Amino acid sequence: MKIFYYELRKEFLTRSFFVIFVLTVIANIFWMEWDYRTKGGFNEDFVRTSASEKENLYYDELHQRLDGKLTAEKVSYISQEYNRYSSMINDSYSTEYDDTMHTGYVFGDYSLLTVQFYNPIKYLVTYEEQNDSLVNKAKQNISFYKEQNNIFEVEKNSFILKHYKGRAPLMFYETGGWKTLFVYDKSDFFILVLLIIGIMPSFFQERRNGMETIQRTACIGSRMYVPAKILTHIFVAIGLEAVFSAFNFLIINKQYGLKGSAMMLYSISEYQYTPFDMSVLDFYFFIVLWKCIGFAIIAIVMTLIAEIVKNTYVVFILIIGFICGSLYLSGFDNGITVVEKIFTMVSPFSLLKTGEIGITLKEINVYGHFIPLQNGIFFVQIVLIMIILAITYLVEKGRRAIR
Repeated sequence: MKIFYYELRKEFLTRSFFVIFVLTVIANIFWMEWDYRTKGGFNEDFVRTSASEKENLYYDELHQRLDGKLTAEKVSYISQEYNRYSSMINDSYSTEYDDTMHTGYVFGDYSLLTVQFYNPIKYLVTYEEQNDSLVNKAKQNISFYKEQNNIFEVEKNSFILKHYKGRAPLMFYETGGWKTLFVYDKSDFFILVLLIIGIMPSFFQERRNGMETIQRTACIGSRMYVPAKILTHIFVAIGLEAVFSAFNFLIINKQYGLKGSAMMLYSISEYQYTPFDMSVLDFYFFIVLWKCIGFAIIAIVMTLIAEIVKNTYVVFILIIGFICGSLYLSGFDNGITVVEKIFTMVSPFSLLKTGEIGITLKEINVYGHFIPLQNGIFFVQIVLIMIILAITYLVEKGRRAIR
């Protein structure tokens, strides 16, 4: 345990690393604020900084009235308001400022109510019927493909039947913040920067001052030298992800207000066909968990590159090459061919994209059997890292035998 602590103190519990860590956290917060303030008007999410005071007041008023469990009264109210504004818009309407309107303009009231409230509530009200059609279609497909002896389609539709049956979103809340939280990935860049800064020189400095030779020739140190560094880097990678994820949650909660944490994930229209039957808060925890695993694997690969290669400049080039290559391969997550899906599964960066991959059901055909792509990514990553660790162990064992 002491060797683990010493490695942590030597590489990461330093003043210079702490300063860089604080700067990256501040940079991430500024980036999030910049994203929030500049995207108003470019999507359907309500951005307070881009809205007028009256628009914000009307928005808050409607949320106070409609948030929570959907009732017949709430649905009736929003339908009546929508019909009332629609009749105004269908006729010739004034574009001049009007004190009787909540936002000051007829079309302003109509647009805000329709985009932010009527359309999302309509989606929730009609979701169960549409989802039942999907489940019934899956039942028919199972019977059909059994006759055709198509195991892949039978397993796929059985999965749909099991995970999509009985869905009924019953709560309405603002979803823009949750959507932003699920796919926000700028903090991943800062975590990578910190890992590179911490891991890349970890072996070089000890080689330069002769500490590597001392530790490798010590009775216990020879066996624990590399494993201690790997465990330290895994711990730091997971810790960084946890810290940045917490900051991401707090900042986006400040910007949007992350209400309705018990709301089901498929209550968000973009996640209508998600295979994950869980609440939005549980899904965020799930994303963070998979990112922790992803960064742990990335940290292991970086550590092994730094341990095997003696030249610091070559280490830097190889680490950057590994990151760029893995990022490129993870970009095939929307691919339809087997090769594209293999590319996705071999990249540890695919574990960082659960918020995007989880939008809809994606699968891989393995010898005629259905496997969800997310499960395939996890399995392949675990197998690859076990192979890499096994090879490293054999190399280290050979080195000790030579000594």
